[in-house]
Amino acid sequence: MNLHGKVAIVTGAASGIGAEIVRLYLEAGAQVVGVDRNAQAVPPELHAKYPAALRAVSGDVSVEQTAIEYTRITLAEFGRIDIMVNNAGIAPVKPIHMHTPAEWDAVMNINVKSIYFSARHVVPVMQAQGGGLFLNTGSISSVTGMPLQGAYGPSKGAVIQITRQMAIEYGRDNIRSNAVCPGTVDTPLLQQAAAESGDAATFMKRLGDAHPIGRIAQADEIAQFFLFLASDNARFITGAILMIDGGYTAQ
Repeated sequence: MNLHGKVAIVTGAASGIGAEIVRLYLEAGAQVVGVDRNAQAVPPELHAKYPAALRAVSGDVSVEQTAIEYTRITLAEFGRIDIMVNNAGIAPVKPIHMHTPAEWDAVMNINVKSIYFSARHVVPVMQAQGGGLFLNTGSISSVTGMPLQGAYGPSKGAVIQITRQMAIEYGRDNIRSNAVCPGTVDTPLLQQAAAESGDAATFMKRLGDAHPIGRIAQADEIAQFFLFLASDNARFITGAILMIDGGYTAQ
């Protein structure tokens, strides 16, 4: 896939799927701004390998100022924004009634409101330049109920609807919007969720067994799909809710 000449912003860039997206986009020739609440917002080895093509922004995506900042820095450094990947997310493991109001708000703000903030500041840039692409990370929890996904499941359901809404609102501006819904992926976020479950081994085995393919995904397998969707090969795809889940939702 060739992304030469394209500029991308990727949130949740420090690890997991986000870090793999950043790596693949850079390898394909894109210029990338990685965003994460981690002080080191992108993997240091990528920063060392691609010093001219990679910038890092440390900030909380649930705060509007972060969107203001990553938009400003991207335009100042690279002059345009072609791809906005809203990938940052959190996934506390609890049933709905066990969440505190603060936990509920944190999940909704990071997983959903951050997409609104990106649209608020990036859509006008894309309108002015003649087009662009939003890729939003959903989940199998976007479309099916799962145990202990109390706030996470509803938040990911909202991700697919905001994706559809953006596709309708901005299609005439040549701005496309798609949601990528992975199955279970081996990431630091998942390892944290497994630990919080109280029985990490059972938690991980149950997740793997639940996928018809017989295992969970690796982060690079999901990132490859983000690479395809960012390429010109996918230029007619918009408003799509795209499952990459080892057959989970086919059951």
